[in-house]
Amino acid sequence: MMSPKNAIFAAAVGTVALLTATSGFAESAKIGSAVSTKNKVEGVVGGATHTISNGKELYTEETVKTSDAAVADLQFLDDTKMSVGPLSEVRLDKFVYDPTGTSGSVVINATKGAFRFVSGRQDQKAYQIKTPYGTLGIRN
Repeated sequence: MMSPKNAIFAAAVGTVALLTATSGFAESAKIGSAVSTKNKVEGVVGGATHTISNGKELYTEETVKTSDAAVADLQFLDDTKMSVGPLSEVRLDKFVYDPTGTSGSVVINATKGAFRFVSGRQDQKAYQIKTPYGTLGIRN
């Protein structure tokens, strides 16, 4: 049996570990959510890894990773939709939603795998998708 002094110490250590693991979420803005996921889909924010499942919120500076045979359908605040295929990695670098359409900015870094992207309600110039081989934009 644990002494009261050791129990207090263990609780304090657990609280610090929990705060450290969730501190990345507190620093990042919520930008959307997962509409659907299949198999193992993970998010990494501020060094903390968590499971992304249906309805789970997405954050700026979050990296979405899918395992073998895993897929994720994501939707952002401006109704942008993104499907991430198996064995893929996509970083949600920046998301600034301007409902008036004049100053928003969406920057996504697709570093590995396959994805499909459908822009939302912001001006076309607001979207930028970076890949290891180049940068994609939206034109008329």
